[in-house]
Amino acid sequence: MSPRAAFPGKLLPYLLLTPQLAVTLVFFIWPAAQALKQSVFVEDAFGLTSRFVGLANFSRILHDPNYLHSIGVTAVFSLAVAALGLGLSLLLAVMADHVIRGATAYKTLLIWPYAVAPAVAAALWGFLFDPSIGEVAQALRFLGIRWNYL
Repeated sequence: MSPRAAFPGKLLPYLLLTPQLAVTLVFFIWPAAQALKQSVFVEDAFGLTSRFVGLANFSRILHDPNYLHSIGVTAVFSLAVAALGLGLSLLLAVMADHVIRGATAYKTLLIWPYAVAPAVAAALWGFLFDPSIGEVAQALRFLGIRWNYL
């Protein structure tokens, strides 16, 4: 057995990569490029005119004490959330590994998020596609498509 995947043609791997590359380009690369481009311009309040200012925007914001304070608060908050989240997760994992009274019920409660999420998603999709009150059903009806999954 060969550890490599074998594709019959040279075009197929690129065709399989195309959707992911398109999503990455449209939702990550393009907005990031637009943000960088707009960061070196100053626009009026209505976005009708823009003036190139280079790195002056960065200089101004990095000398603003309120912005520097907000960076510090964000860093402290991010570290606290990560430390508390990882600490609590580690504590729950250690407790789940110990043999204690009611361990089966405890482990069942730990699994609940995995069981509840699909049910909530199904209920939301049910509301969206409901023929009488669903937003998707109303949009389809507006387009002239009669929708009734029942």
